[in-house]
Amino acid sequence: MLSANDRAAKKEIILTIDIGSSSIRCAAHEVIGKNEVVSFVDCHSVRKIRTVEPITGKIMLKTERGTDLHEEIDGAIDDVLFQIRNSSMDVKIVGIGFANFCMNLIALDMNGQPVGKDATLSYACSSPEVANECELLKSYIGIEKEDALYQHTGAPLHSSYALPQLRQFYSNPTMSSLIDKIVVWQTLSSSCLSRWRGIPFSHVSFSEASWTGLLNFRTCEWDKDAVSLLPEQCQHHMPPLCDFSDEVMPSGGMRSQKIGESEMVSNPYWDRWPELRGTDDNGNPRCRLFFGLGDGACANIGSNCWDSQKFSVTIGTSAAVRVRIPMSIGTCKDYFYVPHGLFCYRIDRSHVLVGGALTDGGSVIEWARNLLNLEDEDDFAECLNEVESLLNQEYEKCLEGFPSPSAVSVAPFLSGERSVGFRDGASLCVSGLTRNSTRAHFLKACLEGVVLRLDAILRLLQKGVEIGKRKPRIVVSGAALEKNALWRQMLADCSGLQVQYDTFSREGTSRGVAMMVAVSLAMERDMSTDSRIYLINKSEGESIYSSPRLPITESYWAIATEDQETLIDAVSQIW
Repeated sequence: MLSANDRAAKKEIILTIDIGSSSIRCAAHEVIGKNEVVSFVDCHSVRKIRTVEPITGKIMLKTERGTDLHEEIDGAIDDVLFQIRNSSMDVKIVGIGFANFCMNLIALDMNGQPVGKDATLSYACSSPEVANECELLKSYIGIEKEDALYQHTGAPLHSSYALPQLRQFYSNPTMSSLIDKIVVWQTLSSSCLSRWRGIPFSHVSFSEASWTGLLNFRTCEWDKDAVSLLPEQCQHHMPPLCDFSDEVMPSGGMRSQKIGESEMVSNPYWDRWPELRGTDDNGNPRCRLFFGLGDGACANIGSNCWDSQKFSVTIGTSAAVRVRIPMSIGTCKDYFYVPHGLFCYRIDRSHVLVGGALTDGGSVIEWARNLLNLEDEDDFAECLNEVESLLNQEYEKCLEGFPSPSAVSVAPFLSGERSVGFRDGASLCVSGLTRNSTRAHFLKACLEGVVLRLDAILRLLQKGVEIGKRKPRIVVSGAALEKNALWRQMLADCSGLQVQYDTFSREGTSRGVAMMVAVSLAMERDMSTDSRIYLINKSEGESIYSSPRLPITESYWAIATEDQETLIDAVSQIW
């Protein structure tokens, strides 16, 4: 880190990379004071690229435009560095941090190169082959051992996690030629860091490892029982682990020469990105490269949700509800019970993230818009107004004491179900359509369908996590909720909780990465072990609140909840 005099002269910058399922984002953040971060002179790059395939969950190492995924990530960094260099400001890049869609794994060969798209895994998998593997595995180990695994890893047996995907991959005879090439599994962020550092392989952070469903979140080691269920060949391909902020050997910074090859070869990134070198020309520390973090954890931090009184609700392509809880490895609460239907992932050595996720959130509305020919923004806005009018009519009936059943009910499982039922093979179902149903009835049911599943997670969280005597508050993020005030109000009405939208927290995931990196650097500088003193809830702009319109809305949403649960129970028999 810089001395006090140097910091006065130079602006400290943190680069963040946010790899999502539909885009790659790189942004620059300036460190203000010890740990506060703000966007730096609008230096950012967004590349709209689909990174995962639906159903198979394979990572698209070659994008739909024919480019290499790793090169697209590199290109986003090139864009931001170009903007910084042309800002005419005296800066020093002190760290680079990653947020990654989770879970994700990529198999690498002995030279650190991806084996191929078929040797990749992600959370987006909902294939019938992997779903069948889940059922076989559950039958093999029995309910008692299945529950023990859940309490160790914080993840159920489901096709969105690595255990059934790896078992299905290694047992597939058509994959034998690829399997023979595998040396180690890496995450997308770790594979990038290895390339930049000039080394063939790297560690994987506790955070990203936890999202695979194979990490014991209480000990931060690969769970022995879970790993024992993997094919023996796969067990030898598991990567080493570390915290996201650890500096591991070889050096945590960029190297001028590649290592691990038959001959010493120059690292092309040394000259391409001199700002990201680990040391300056005098050997002084310069830029730290941090290991990846789960995007959900970063979204929480970036939304100022770092205590149990704030539940983060995010709707992008997918959707999630999460709460951050202090839980150190050394003093891990053995008595903490992960509520069935939720997950518990490790963030770092000191904290875990408890919550639930939906594979389909904003994607349900995008699908409905395409189906109803509402791609035009004006048409969509007009239909939303019609939805709001219908909802207000229903509320008026409740106020008059004549609540009616929902006209249309939707189980919003376009890509299978994660929380809370974790039913492989689940699909979207609609009930209640009649000759009189309009586009507004259908869109309203889709919006409500997602809200009701989020509320199911919220109810489990409030029962299973210590939140104190006060009611928690929902803090929302994600483009779908940021743009849709009606959806935010529906969430408040359904949950009975106040909903807060911070206008200054757009791109909360990137902001969360920058905050995690800044806090880590500040703790290192101050030789501190307590991150709580660095996380200060400081408002930087306007917050918009949506309060539940109780009591008139209670009966409406109680009926809607019952209708959806009845629908799911009925159709789940054929999933």
